[in-house]
Amino acid sequence: MNSRLTVASHVLGMIASLEREEGRGATSDELASSVGTNAVVIRRVLGQLKTAGIIDTRRGAGGGSVLSRDPRDITLRAVYEAVEDDCGGLIGRHAGALGEHCPVAPVIADYLNSLYVEAEEALKRTLADVTVDSMSREVMARVRGCHGATMSATTSHVS
Repeated sequence: MNSRLTVASHVLGMIASLEREEGRGATSDELASSVGTNAVVIRRVLGQLKTAGIIDTRRGAGGGSVLSRDPRDITLRAVYEAVEDDCGGLIGRHAGALGEHCPVAPVIADYLNSLYVEAEEALKRTLADVTVDSMSREVMARVRGCHGATMSATTSHVS
């Protein structure tokens, strides 16, 4: 299991909020500060999101990473599919060779694989119902509820 979906969702929520509330994009340093990780990690995720056609980059004042389409049209399922490995899946599978002399090993591997596939499909269905727009608006409403309505997107995202 990895945190790419969480990082990508955080980044996109922040970008959507900055575009909506301040009319600008977000820099990788700004995003890294908010996520609490290295800018290299952010740039890697941004690259995946750009390849998937979810973000673009702009130079100059108000530049940085911006959404390439309306945030109401970007689902978290699309984000999941953009950043997750095809072979890895959400839940890690057996890392090495199964015990070749153990009759249980291949059976439990098949059983768990089927269970994990079902769980991942349920997750994808749930993520398909959430847009970047609805997520960012809900998060900002919660931030304002905790910290007051006068906070700007920048101060609410960057620690």
